[in-house]
Amino acid sequence: MPTGEDWTNATPSQMFGRVLRPDELLTRTTYGQAAPDQRLRRWVERYWSVRWELADDEVFHASTLDEPAVNITVERGGVHRAGTCGSDAHPTAGCGAGVWVTGPVSAGRFDVSLTATGGVVGVKFRVGGIAAFRDHDLGGIRDRTVPASAWFGVRAPDPQLPLDAEKAAPYLDSWLLEWGPGDPPGFDRFLRVLDLLASPEITTLSVLAERTGQSVRTLQRLIGRFTGMGAKRMLVRARVMDAVAAIDRDDPRDIVDLAMDLGWFDQPHFIRDFRTITGETPGRYAQRTRFREQ
Repeated sequence: MPTGEDWTNATPSQMFGRVLRPDELLTRTTYGQAAPDQRLRRWVERYWSVRWELADDEVFHASTLDEPAVNITVERGGVHRAGTCGSDAHPTAGCGAGVWVTGPVSAGRFDVSLTATGGVVGVKFRVGGIAAFRDHDLGGIRDRTVPASAWFGVRAPDPQLPLDAEKAAPYLDSWLLEWGPGDPPGFDRFLRVLDLLASPEITTLSVLAERTGQSVRTLQRLIGRFTGMGAKRMLVRARVMDAVAAIDRDDPRDIVDLAMDLGWFDQPHFIRDFRTITGETPGRYAQRTRFREQ
């Protein structure tokens, strides 16, 4: 994708399965992205930004799923998340303004409320990529957001960074390269596992183990090391994200066929897993999506 392209009137492919009802977000915000320096692309997926100007009485609720990856964000203005008012936050800002490290999301979705005027610029690491910069226990920030200073000290990103991915990219490139990133042990093996997980054909840990030539136990340790979450939970989450993407892309398959094709052996288990992660049943999610488009 071209660096800095304006996606206000189109849905970027990476949003499918990661942003619930992405077209709703794009009607109320301006989304931007930029590619990192070539030397960083093994560990950093992209820089991204979201800006908004809402009516005084409007509150927009955005929900994302995402893989178990780490994001670093600089946030200003009307952005609100429960439990994220910390030392980096300005006292008059929303409980989200500041500089943050958001850990792997495993238990469900990630909800943010947007009000008034504001913006966010972020670094989206590849799954496991943060280990090239800071060797922290990811399990300690799983499903949590912490001040960036807790991970980077006084070398945390500048809170006055431009809230535009393209404009912020040169600074972020320089900041990340200063850490002297490099592959931690086992990273190559982990990347090969990730490549296989991207395929909807990988529906169980036993299939994944067979394809990689590793034992289930070895896979569990490897995935836990680089994601901070269990292998089975990561696999289920990946397939639910595939289901969300299919629904948002108007996939012609009905819910039963979709569940079977993505590895569920019965509809009740598919419904349970989908609801656990998204907060809605697949039927309700599809109904709301299609009703909105009429």
